[in-house]
Amino acid sequence: MGIREELAAKWDTDYFNQKLESISFNEVGLRGVKNSTIKFDYPITAIAGTNGIGKTTILQLIACLYHNTDAQHKPYRFSNAKNAKSYYTFSDFFIHFKGEEKSENTAITYKFFQKPEGKKAKGKVKTHTLKKGKKWNDYRLRPNRYTDFYGVSRVLPANEFNTFKNTFSSSTASFSQVSLSPESTEMIKNILGKPLASVDVNSSPKIQNFQLNRINLDNGLCYSNFNMGAGEEVIISLISRISSLPNASIVLIEELELGLHPKAQKLLMEKLFQIVYAKRLQLIFTTHSPFLFDAMPKEGRILLRKPSDELEVMYKPSSELAFTELTGECVKELTVYVEDKVAKSILETLLSSSVRKRIDIADVGSKENVVRMVGAHYRNVSLGKAIAVADGDLTDKELTNWYKKYVLKEGESFDEVFPINAPKMFSKFPGDNAPEKFILAKLKSSDEFVRSVDDSDEFCSFIVNEISLGDHHNLFRVIASEIGLSEELAKMRVIDGLVRFFGGEFEGIIRFVREGLE
Repeated sequence: MGIREELAAKWDTDYFNQKLESISFNEVGLRGVKNSTIKFDYPITAIAGTNGIGKTTILQLIACLYHNTDAQHKPYRFSNAKNAKSYYTFSDFFIHFKGEEKSENTAITYKFFQKPEGKKAKGKVKTHTLKKGKKWNDYRLRPNRYTDFYGVSRVLPANEFNTFKNTFSSSTASFSQVSLSPESTEMIKNILGKPLASVDVNSSPKIQNFQLNRINLDNGLCYSNFNMGAGEEVIISLISRISSLPNASIVLIEELELGLHPKAQKLLMEKLFQIVYAKRLQLIFTTHSPFLFDAMPKEGRILLRKPSDELEVMYKPSSELAFTELTGECVKELTVYVEDKVAKSILETLLSSSVRKRIDIADVGSKENVVRMVGAHYRNVSLGKAIAVADGDLTDKELTNWYKKYVLKEGESFDEVFPINAPKMFSKFPGDNAPEKFILAKLKSSDEFVRSVDDSDEFCSFIVNEISLGDHHNLFRVIASEIGLSEELAKMRVIDGLVRFFGGEFEGIIRFVREGLE
């Protein structure tokens, strides 16, 4: 079991003795975010969405949920405030200029879990509501938890701030110095790809909320934040700070990818998984990066959309869906939604080039999402025409419930429109389960199909007698390993054989798509 799977398994246990489970906005809302609930189903959550949709507002309100009675704790702030509190307040984030809406009657409800550290008492799920009258209600009533919020100011170079330059470059400067742990230093070394010997963190009593980092290389050279690239500074600051937080803290990061090239983003993400696991942290970040979104398991992905005036929260979206949404690419004559990349590959292989050129096939991560996306098109005709081909395990009950929730327009009668619309909007792949399970059953039933993938007696015997899958998503990986090909090439061979030998079972799908173009 990898670290992502272990985190998923432990999220529902008391291993995470502090966790925010959801945040909800009433009909008044704040900054346009209203009538919505965002649930957190994994220790690390990536929130994607277009600019101005409310991602930062959500992070800031989470920061304001928690109180902290430990006066020694200084939450991350890129400032020189000597009287900084040990927790965040609304004045840290929400400033009203003359004439701006002051959000009176806003109510934000949080659902959170807490278990006393080191005690046998059972943890409890609680709720807390913040209300805005003339002022927000009392901070002291809020649950206690260490909180760190990293805004975009973290990427500002240290040499742009005179206070920092005057404090740390003076020959008479007084500051304390500690070295990062070997574990944190090794993480930074791996991400930067530099021969680090150590990393020093320098603090001054004159500056409450900023530390000057210094890299010491194996060859004896050293340099500080003042001479680092933006990416180096960001990585060192994040790793050093997050690694030093108390266990069970919550970490909120705005646009995690800022200042980092794609390779550094992926490497940083791997280290953050390790830190979150070791320290039982909860990490929530916003992003526009497909590389970071791809690095997350589906349970940790959230996409915010606004197909109308209401905010729509999508769980477990595919990377393709999220970044088609963000780039705003024009749709073709017809959008066909499927659940995953395997379904997309099957459909691409089934259809003729004359049909493929006229459609856009998008994998969106789950059967609920395919219904939701078709509903978005149906409710908003400017998005263009859309249909969906779900996996075979979509049940009639699920389709009925999700149609009522995501597709049915206000004023429509379900009993009148569903029998007419559903057959035009939704179809399913053959079988009553995932495509990979359907494919494996066909492989076991046909020697010709097996030999089209690899014409060896050993492979035939493997498929008939030996293949074992704990997770059907591993089908192509297992086959690829057995025949010595890349996973992608093995998948292409299998799907090509499926269509060649069992294409007749997909005629209904081909006809469904062609009719969608009419």
